[in-house]
Amino acid sequence: MTGGLRVELLRVQGFGHFSDYELELRPGLNLLYGPNEAGKSTLLAFLQGMLFGFDKKGRAEPRYEPEVGARAGELCVSAATGPLVVKRIKKTVKVLDARGHELSASRLDEALAHVSRELFCEVFAFGLDELSSFERLSQEDGVSRALFAAGLRGARRLPEVEKHLEKRAGDLFKKTGKNPELNQVLQQLEEVRQRLGELKDRPARYFQERERLLSLGREREETQRLLETCTRELRRLSRLEEALGDLSTLARLDEEWAWLPDLSSFPSEGVPRLEALLQRGKELRAEHSRIEELLGSVEEERGPLSSAMLAREREEALRSAWGAFTARAELLRALPGRRSALDARRQDVERAVEGLGLEVDLSGLLALELGAAARGTLESLAERLSKAEGERREAEVALVRARGERERIVSALARLQAERARLPDVSAAEIRQRQVALGRMKLLRMEREQVAAQRTELQQRLQSLRAVSEPEPGPAPSPLGTWLGAGLAVMLVLGVGVSSGAAAGALATLGALLLAVPLVLGHQGAVRTHHRMAEAHAARQRQHAQELARVQSALDSLMGRRVAVERELALAASEAGVAADDPVAGLALVEATLADALRQAERVEYLGREREGRQAEADAAGREVQAAELAGRRAEMQVRTLRGELSLVLDARGFPSNLSAQRALELWRDAAEQRRRLVELNVEERALAADESGCEVVVARLYEEARVVGLAEGGTVEALASRVASALEEQKAREARLRELRARAEDLSGERARLLRLWEAEARAVEALLAQGGADSEESFRQRARRAERFEELTGQRRELRSRVEAATGLTAEVARAAIEAQGGEERLRERVGQLRIQEPAHARRLEQLHTDYGAARSQLERWEGDEELARLRTQEERLRARAAELATRYAKDRLALALLVRARRRFEQEQQPRVIQLASEHFTALTEGRYRRVFVPAGGSRELRVTGARRDWSPEELSRGTREQLYLAFRLAVIQDFGETRGALPLMVDDILVNFDPRRARGTLELLARLSTHHQVIAFTCHPWLRELFEDQGARVVELPASGEATPARWDSPGGVAPLARRVVNR
Repeated sequence: MTGGLRVELLRVQGFGHFSDYELELRPGLNLLYGPNEAGKSTLLAFLQGMLFGFDKKGRAEPRYEPEVGARAGELCVSAATGPLVVKRIKKTVKVLDARGHELSASRLDEALAHVSRELFCEVFAFGLDELSSFERLSQEDGVSRALFAAGLRGARRLPEVEKHLEKRAGDLFKKTGKNPELNQVLQQLEEVRQRLGELKDRPARYFQERERLLSLGREREETQRLLETCTRELRRLSRLEEALGDLSTLARLDEEWAWLPDLSSFPSEGVPRLEALLQRGKELRAEHSRIEELLGSVEEERGPLSSAMLAREREEALRSAWGAFTARAELLRALPGRRSALDARRQDVERAVEGLGLEVDLSGLLALELGAAARGTLESLAERLSKAEGERREAEVALVRARGERERIVSALARLQAERARLPDVSAAEIRQRQVALGRMKLLRMEREQVAAQRTELQQRLQSLRAVSEPEPGPAPSPLGTWLGAGLAVMLVLGVGVSSGAAAGALATLGALLLAVPLVLGHQGAVRTHHRMAEAHAARQRQHAQELARVQSALDSLMGRRVAVERELALAASEAGVAADDPVAGLALVEATLADALRQAERVEYLGREREGRQAEADAAGREVQAAELAGRRAEMQVRTLRGELSLVLDARGFPSNLSAQRALELWRDAAEQRRRLVELNVEERALAADESGCEVVVARLYEEARVVGLAEGGTVEALASRVASALEEQKAREARLRELRARAEDLSGERARLLRLWEAEARAVEALLAQGGADSEESFRQRARRAERFEELTGQRRELRSRVEAATGLTAEVARAAIEAQGGEERLRERVGQLRIQEPAHARRLEQLHTDYGAARSQLERWEGDEELARLRTQEERLRARAAELATRYAKDRLALALLVRARRRFEQEQQPRVIQLASEHFTALTEGRYRRVFVPAGGSRELRVTGARRDWSPEELSRGTREQLYLAFRLAVIQDFGETRGALPLMVDDILVNFDPRRARGTLELLARLSTHHQVIAFTCHPWLRELFEDQGARVVELPASGEATPARWDSPGGVAPLARRVVNR
């Protein structure tokens, strides 16, 4: 299989239950076999998604979302322009070339021959559900448009153009729509015309509204006056009504206040103040007694503490000795352990030095030269030796790889030369030129037919224009009758004037005028009407002549265009190497032959370029072999030199000379480490001896000071230190307690003096308060306080009530009582207030309604007086009519263009149909073993397929399900074959389409698919073992998919095939 598009490798990173799954496909016939739920439909959906994008949310089809992560994958395809790698993650797509350079996404569309997703899924990748139906292939939109656009080559955007025209026309106008722009304009125009019809009886309505406005003004003024009067009276009486309760309470309080004496000078809050002073006096006496008791207890405790205190100089000396011991206590306790640890570490170092294998003791180890410079020299030699050995190994590996690459390239060159010898010598440029000429020839033949149709239409138009004739208008009306009537009227006037006198003559003159004036006016109107008819007839004649000249000119230009088209058609036919009048079938055969020759020529060019590249690679591989051999020899010499230098360095340092570089470096590091440990041990032993000497001096001083104060009784030094610390703490606690007791005694003495002063001040305050209240005892003071409190309460209530009455009514209490009595008392006042409260809202509502009616009437009159609505509506009507005419013109253009495109597509289908139907007949005859001889489409607008049997014709509905599916499969294969010959071979993907076929017809179908696989890659899916056996009989490469839940790599079971690369499947 050569040319076209071919899937070579797919990698599923996340899709459905597949994750990190890799599968390699081969040219020709491939079968993916597995049980139910193994993922066959999932892989078909993955291939469709990788080529055209993953399905979006909201679609009815399954979206195959993975459980973890997003939908993503990689597809390696081989196209006519070279290998491509397609990567998709969610909505992101990347197209790469063989070297990993990112390309434009349009390169994938070019490799797919610009087919749409729906065309590919209906014709090139389908299952049993799509196979059993023919509606989507035969309907006007969708697949039919895509097939037409694909057949025209240059009309790839035809489906989008038709959809755009339909959408734009629908946006302009719909018969039953409301939202399209033209519908809205027509609706607005109708509304404007209705409003114009409503503006005819406005004068009478104007005067009626004016009279109504005057009446409303008078009624509004009267209602306003009544409302203001009612509101003032209601406000005054409401204030009096609100003050009724306060006035009655004020009268009662005035009577009680008159019986009480004047106690305004009595001290405020006298009783609480007296009680507070007495209570504070009692508290001060109790607190004084408690302070006296505390002072006695403090003095009793101070005596024993003073007698138990040590001398100050002995305490300081003991504390200094104990502090020195405490500072070295941890060091003293650690001395035995440190000594044991040092001895153990020295033994470890001795054993480690013996294990090194060097013939030296500890002192000899210290004498060795193990400095940084010597170590750096050894490390440098080891690193250089390791690097040289690595370079030697790399040179050996590069030599083997270069020799293998050279052999592979030489083998590839031999294969390329053999394939080139089998291909003919043809020029791709000449074949492309013939293909271009053949395509231009098809378009010119279509244009010739269009020119002939337009010429016939214009001839018919010219004949119809010449047949149309309009009679000339008659002569103008004669003025003789008018002058005759006027003369008779004048004679009648003269006769009456002569016979009847001046009065009768005046009346006769008036009658003559009434008779003559209408005659003259009628004659003038008839003359003007005749003149307008004559001008209109002359204008129509001029337009008719102009139309005849325009149609004749268009006919002449069409004749010239036809001659030019014939000339261009003959030139294109000569370039294409065919006759200008060859039938469509002959042109299709020539086009198929040219396509095959072009593929061979392009293959020859590709093989030439590939051979040059391979030859250059072979030369480069030879140079790489020579370079690798030279590098290996250099590396070997360097390794020998460095090993000699290493032996000299080891001998000079006392190390064995036969050690390797790495072993010598490790021994060097171990010896240096043991030497470092030995030096550290010597330093630590000297520090331990100094610490032991210092601790002995501190312990002797502590024993001496403890003996002086009577504490050195036997026991360990730790026990002695504990006794000294306890004694010092007790001494410190006694000193702190004595200081606390002295401070406490001073505070208590000061508090006792303060309490005495406060008690005397409280006693004086009680005497002053009794004198201010006019009492000589506490009981009499309390009685006068109760009377003063009631007097003050009544005074405040009276003042508050008078203020409330004055604030509510604006009057004093006496004037308010007089006003209430003037209204007839409280009951009559409340009745009057209730009446006014009912009347006020009624007047307010009426006034509000009158204001509204008055404003509306006045606004209406003002609008009518300065109204320009009629002129505005006329202007709006003209504007809407112009807009409607413009939109109607645009709508007509879009509909006309859409009709022309549909007409061109149907003509193309009629001309192209014989090729596709012929191939479908051949395939269907082979599939049914000759039972049905022919497939055809009846004449007319029907798009139904029909088949011819032995006796009669059959429709698809009259066939069995399996035969009907074979018919639709034959049609699809015919479309695929025709598409591959004209545009390029695309892969065919089928999912279990043979389950309704009997074994014989299934075998015949597989033979047809096997022949088709020589030009198209075929990828089939099935779960039936008997179908797998049939595929194997046709030489198909079989890939076994694991059952759901297993995790094994896909297994190839292909005749003579090589197992693919290792791959991993994770099925959930």
